[in-house]
Amino acid sequence: MAQSTDSGVFRQFVDEIDTIPFVLGALITFVFIGLAAVRTELVSQSISSAFTVFGQGLAWLYLLSMLLMIGVGAYLMLSPYGKIKLGDGDPEYSNFSYLSMFFSAGLSAGIVFFGPVEALTHYSTVPTLFSSGVEAGTTGAMVPALAYAIFHYGISAWGGYLAIGIPVAYYVYEYGAPFRTSTVLLPVLGAKNLDGVIGRTIDTLAVVATLGGIATGLGFIATQILTGITYRTGIQFGNVETLLAITGITIIFTLSLVAGVDRGIRRLSDFNVAMMAVLLLATLIGGIVLDSISGAAVLNTGVLAIGTYLGNFFRMSLFTGIGTDGGAVWTSFWTVFYWSWWIAWAPFVGLFLARISKGRTIREVLFTAFVTMTSVSVVWFTVVGGTSMWLQQTGTADILGAVNQFGDGVAGYALFGALPLGELWQPLFLILVVTFFATSADSSTLAVAMLTTGGKEDPSSINRVFWGVLQGLIASILVVLGGASALRSSVIVTGAPFAVVCVVAMFVFMWKLAKDHGSPLVDGERTWIRSPKGAKTSTSADDGNTMVAEDD
Repeated sequence: MAQSTDSGVFRQFVDEIDTIPFVLGALITFVFIGLAAVRTELVSQSISSAFTVFGQGLAWLYLLSMLLMIGVGAYLMLSPYGKIKLGDGDPEYSNFSYLSMFFSAGLSAGIVFFGPVEALTHYSTVPTLFSSGVEAGTTGAMVPALAYAIFHYGISAWGGYLAIGIPVAYYVYEYGAPFRTSTVLLPVLGAKNLDGVIGRTIDTLAVVATLGGIATGLGFIATQILTGITYRTGIQFGNVETLLAITGITIIFTLSLVAGVDRGIRRLSDFNVAMMAVLLLATLIGGIVLDSISGAAVLNTGVLAIGTYLGNFFRMSLFTGIGTDGGAVWTSFWTVFYWSWWIAWAPFVGLFLARISKGRTIREVLFTAFVTMTSVSVVWFTVVGGTSMWLQQTGTADILGAVNQFGDGVAGYALFGALPLGELWQPLFLILVVTFFATSADSSTLAVAMLTTGGKEDPSSINRVFWGVLQGLIASILVVLGGASALRSSVIVTGAPFAVVCVVAMFVFMWKLAKDHGSPLVDGERTWIRSPKGAKTSTSADDGNTMVAEDD
């Protein structure tokens, strides 16, 4: 009986595979793993070279693409199109769970790793755009340092996600399209041609971009976990131990995805947000206890940073650094890296957001990203990043010293350890890092499994575990080959082709909305009583998946 059940599970795994994205994605991954094993030095040098070639050479592509996506998103949120509902019925998840999953899928890996350290790094080395007349390591450096951290995790972080998520949600719930990245070009390709060369190419690029993006995220968080263990216990991790530890952690938490979205990702996401709130309060109150002026100083710094961010948004968005001393390298290392990371995550986060946004309006989704999520980032970086800078400035804690010794991942442990009751906050921070790692592994493996099964909402457990193992291997190899530098370089390369896909997807979506509902610039409010034309669906007799009929 057990053998029959096992055979049935394996048969489900084989039958659900979308051959081209699955095989090509797996093949590229295995080739990378094989080359890294037998030609380690060559792969390491290639990754380093890619940072210069792609990071500086394609800076314009990333910066301009992200600004265009944000502009279209802002228009959709403010225009009458924002009233359009993505699917029938009430939202599937409560507002708190929706916000928690939204946040955990979109920002979890970065905000936990860089929250305590990014502003501190900019404080010690002032960003090129603001370096004129500002001395590093002074109170004058704090505002631009925090402004850049907020900029990197603010509105712009959501451009790529929404460029995929909102169009996919609209086509899936309105037209019965599959949960596939190529669905973003449904109006141009037509339903039948999603399985053609262009559709398959986009889905394959999505798999490769996702693997690069999530490997970067998992690599950063895994490094933070291992660094925390070393910092607290003195246990050192060599290359072999690092590879085994990261891969093992990924496999363990991938298994939690078998519990499903409701019991797995949702509960972990709720826990993550609650734990962040506890640590946020501990940081703010602890800073006040340590120094009677630090609480007010941190909040004042935050307010000034917000003003700097808003006042310089377009300058920061388009600053390539060309023609300045070291500016191009700085932009590649920070802004271009982040934009490429967010774009590389766009396929999996976009599909995941589409999956959980049924029953909500376009405006609700955009408002959640641009306003609610940005507000959370502002508060987190202001309190955690601002406190790090002020503790360093006042000499209360030498967080930079710990970073120089152990790496960026140690900043959070050094910060929370310096607070009153630090022996309590440090383990809680480690727990938060672990659970965020689990959430990222869960949501990413679900998305890659969906991408490689033709958009199936609930891929088999074997499929999820398969991609979880590969993601863990990629992340561990990158960490071993070059640490943070290798992680940055890999995502800059894998995210490049998808920047074009995201921009095209948004403009195609705008055209489709105008076709379905009319242009609000021409027809005004009366257009919103019209239903989309041509939204005919049928059910395939073979597998029961809803497919889209061709427009008349």
